[in-house]
Amino acid sequence: MDDGEPRPLVAGRLRDGQWHGVDTVAAVLLALAFGASETHSGGWLAGAVAAVVWLPVAVRRRRPVRVLYTVLAGAVLAMAFTGWEESWVPVGAALYTVAAREPRRRSATALGCSLGAVAAAMALAPRAVPASGVAGGVVFASLMMTLPWLVGTALREQRSYAELAARQAVTDERLRIARELHDVVAHHLTVIAVRAEVARAVASTNPQEAERTLALVGTAGRTALTEMRRMLGVLRSPGDGAESGPAPGLADLPALAAGAGPRVELSVDPEPPLPPGVELAVYRIVQEALTNVVRHAGSANCRVNLSRTGPEAVEIEVVNDAPSRLPSRLPSRRPGGGHGLVGMRERAAMCGGTLSAGPLATGGFRVHARLPCGPGTVR
Repeated sequence: MDDGEPRPLVAGRLRDGQWHGVDTVAAVLLALAFGASETHSGGWLAGAVAAVVWLPVAVRRRRPVRVLYTVLAGAVLAMAFTGWEESWVPVGAALYTVAAREPRRRSATALGCSLGAVAAAMALAPRAVPASGVAGGVVFASLMMTLPWLVGTALREQRSYAELAARQAVTDERLRIARELHDVVAHHLTVIAVRAEVARAVASTNPQEAERTLALVGTAGRTALTEMRRMLGVLRSPGDGAESGPAPGLADLPALAAGAGPRVELSVDPEPPLPPGVELAVYRIVQEALTNVVRHAGSANCRVNLSRTGPEAVEIEVVNDAPSRLPSRLPSRRPGGGHGLVGMRERAAMCGGTLSAGPLATGGFRVHARLPCGPGTVR
């Protein structure tokens, strides 16, 4: 049944061993054909030379440079002893393989040696000069070599660009996974560390608060493990049993806010639904902003507002109003030089949006982002 995807050509489905078989059959048939035609005009020596020139082409994919120089030597001898002008055709086939498979410098050297062999053959052996004259012979031989070399060079460059694009795609995917892991680990481990300190500080004076705080620690740990399994699952090969759930989005914001602490107020106005790529960016920006609140302001009052500004954009605002009022026994926290703000700006930029962040006059901090979500948005 047709699965809707384009099927590769027959040539694209052949393996290396099958290609060697094709080359062998083609070399033998061409040697027989040219040998038979030349035998009638040039005797048995011409037929033998045709075989010597064409048969090495059978292994051109395995030893391209050696095959080229072997065929080139045979072509020079053929021109010197028989005047067979078509001996440059197999040289062109060998040059194509060298240009397609070898580095640029080596293939250019091979082309130069081949063109030099043409001049040497016609200068040292008068019989090598065809009926069209020296100029005509040089032009014909040069075309038989240069055109296949150019085609092979273009094929090699195309393959190099494709490999470069594939490597860049892998690098981009690894950077995306690294960014996702940073967001998950930084947020949940920060929440766990701060809540554990809170529980330790109030354990003797307020056991119930300590119990609720430890419950938040357990929830944050389980959520972090779930998200990390989902993201790391894409690094495994298909079919090895790795399970990957959907990327987090707006539906996961209440759990994210609850895990950050009881003083987080969440207001979400997402209608109509956002594109999946924008939903993930919103979630990660809110997650990183809450991480900064927990890390730098402890458990200060925090508001998270998500609202639509018309059908084309969504705005995110995360504000913590005042410095922390945690027990004094907790270690003081001060802003560090982490990558949180940079990561949030990258998230916004990926969607074509903007993000600003800065302190408030009251001593708090505000993060504001605006992401486009209309047609053409990253999905």
